[in-house]
Amino acid sequence: MFDNASHSTVGNATQVNARAYNRSGSSNVNVSGGGQYSNNVEIHAGVYQEIRGDDPSLKELYAHIAVGCMHNSAARVDAPKCHEETRTAVQDDIFSWMSRGAPDEVLWLTGPAGAGKSAIMGTVCDRLKESGQLAANFFFAEYLGKTSKGSFVTTLAYQLQRHPHIRESISQPMLAAIRHDPAVFEMSLKEQTEILILQPLRSFRGHTSFSPTLPMAIVIDGVDECRELTYGNSSRSRQDDQLEVLSIILHAVNDPSFPFRVIVASRPETWIRRFFTDKAASKFTEIFLDNKYGPDDDILLFLKSKFSALCRRCGIDPSTWPSEDGIEKLVADASGQFIYVATVLRFIDTPGRSPHAQLDIVLKIKSQDTSNPFAVLDALYTSILRLSLDPETTVLWLKSVQLLQQFERGMSGHPSAWTVNRLLESHAGQAEALLGGLPSLIHIPEDTTTQTDSQCYGSRLEVLPSVLPNVGWGTSYGFYHKSFLDYLGDTSRCGAAFPGVDGGNVTRWIQGRLIQALLCGYMLLSLLCGPRS
Repeated sequence: MFDNASHSTVGNATQVNARAYNRSGSSNVNVSGGGQYSNNVEIHAGVYQEIRGDDPSLKELYAHIAVGCMHNSAARVDAPKCHEETRTAVQDDIFSWMSRGAPDEVLWLTGPAGAGKSAIMGTVCDRLKESGQLAANFFFAEYLGKTSKGSFVTTLAYQLQRHPHIRESISQPMLAAIRHDPAVFEMSLKEQTEILILQPLRSFRGHTSFSPTLPMAIVIDGVDECRELTYGNSSRSRQDDQLEVLSIILHAVNDPSFPFRVIVASRPETWIRRFFTDKAASKFTEIFLDNKYGPDDDILLFLKSKFSALCRRCGIDPSTWPSEDGIEKLVADASGQFIYVATVLRFIDTPGRSPHAQLDIVLKIKSQDTSNPFAVLDALYTSILRLSLDPETTVLWLKSVQLLQQFERGMSGHPSAWTVNRLLESHAGQAEALLGGLPSLIHIPEDTTTQTDSQCYGSRLEVLPSVLPNVGWGTSYGFYHKSFLDYLGDTSRCGAAFPGVDGGNVTRWIQGRLIQALLCGYMLLSLLCGPRS
């Protein structure tokens, strides 16, 4: 039965045992349907596969992935993408490499902070997905709290076994490997790569069921943002984690069964560059985002488009504002950093503020430190913070939010803004007063004190800053770009502008707030649970 069959379909099957079929030379025979038959049996060029839609191994794999690190996840809905007609030269170079490069090559896209690497990678993913060439992707992002390497391999494996051009080849052996050894999720990244990706690929190496007509790519962004917050071995560093991820990539591309191009993006950290030049010298091509890619022209086009849209929305005559000199100054100040103009545009578009006045503030900012490559960006960040009602307390809050998110990330993700406010506020409404004017720097949830709060706790919220669990009311505070986190954490940058707020002060202040929260929580529990007359 099914001898030499091609593209055959059997419907309404009941109690079928596909293994009993004589299927020599058959191709693409699908058996599905039927009231008593719950499996999909696929026979591809003589290779039998049985894939259950409710396979517990697939559910187990899904439980160990980081959905938020995929380029099209809900967590990345506001992630930057290249504006139309910008960054075309670098995209052309990437796709030219895709078409000519050998499968065992890695492309390293690198450049300074704020140069637009993640926007380029996001746009490249969109284009690859549209053409069916995106095999898998992973975006490390510190500003989203997506820095862990723990789900790196499993997330790639999950995407590979779902890709229409790949799943027929590797899904069954991958899921079988999970059934055989469920402990694979606790193994090293290298072992996970072997079991979940390379061994399934080897079993189908050269098989006609996997013969994509176009080269396919795995895209990995933000390797320099990979870091673990807790270690069984305290001697490990973020450099160790980043080098481990890169070593896994090199291990894969060195395997003859691995058919994918790999595109990696990161800042040009010394240890990352050393890895590529020393250990992967013959395997990688570098694209550095410098002036040869004309960032000033792209920034000018981006600014003109965004200002035009702002003028239409606000009823401003674009022939009168902004001036050509003003736009040219913004381009010059950006120095190729797209994050600078993105922050400027968010600042100008601050709700309830005059766009004219906001732009004037930016144009009057001057930096005295010509030795600092981020001097203009730092001056912008400092100027925005100093517009707060209480700049030093605002910086204290921002550093505290950053520290709390780093602490919580290793356990259950970012704490909600509701939880942060309950912990840090010394009086109701303080969070809004301090952070409400910073929408250009941080994402502020629309409602951080919901009706549920007052319904459940009423006036007791006044005496209970925290100790309540992170129940997920509202969403978390979010930093728009890692460059702002770098600024906050650098004593020579933010520390020079706000010397009264150093790391030690922040830690001691949070400790004091936690003690106060525990005391208030104890008093509240005594009131709620104590003896009643």
